Amino acid sequence: MQSLTVFQSWLKGGLVNFNVDDTAFLKGQAAVSWAHHAVYADYKKAFGDDLVILPLPNFGKGSKTGMGSWQWGVTSKTKSVDASWAFINYLLKDQQVVAMTTANGAVPATKSASEAEPQYAPGGPEYVFVQQLQSTAVPRPQTPAYPNITLSFAKALNDIINGGDVKSSLDKAVQDIDRDIKDNDGYPVKT
Repeated sequence: MQSLTVFQSWLKGGLVNFNVDDTAFLKGQAAVSWAHHAVYADYKKAFGDDLVILPLPNFGKGSKTGMGSWQWGVTSKTKSVDASWAFINYLLKDQQVVAMTTANGAVPATKSASEAEPQYAPGGPEYVFVQQLQSTAVPRPQTPAYPNITLSFAKALNDIINGGDVKSSLDKAVQDIDRDIKDNDGYPVKT
């Protein structure tokens, strides 16, 4: 609650140019963009060697970054276990990890793939992303409720951005998340 209260004070104080498409930063009207790593290529194209990536700030309880994206798995009901695992193993080869992350702007998910890519290797321009994943990453919740958690938090954040009461907005998000989990019987594992 405290961090979002501070965030809201930045908005109210005019310290944040809130635009959803990064035009203010890309046009040089904002000095800092607090954005997703997937925008790096666009930023690098716009600013060249003037672009600097900074680690996330520490507001007193340690810096944190989110972790988690696409995941691969094999259903227990597959009739092609060996083929399924062969495909998963193929996807996890460095060459495939690099191809996927080059296409989607993500940070390579394996140490060997990130070390193989100059921009993510020590001294590379995006190495700070690798450092954050190795030292400050917090995994996203591994639950079928995750889409609702995301939606509920996004609604709360939008309300806070638009001047809503921080505590009330977050309390509503908690209620919505709890209701969804209850409505789905806690999302039990089906066997």
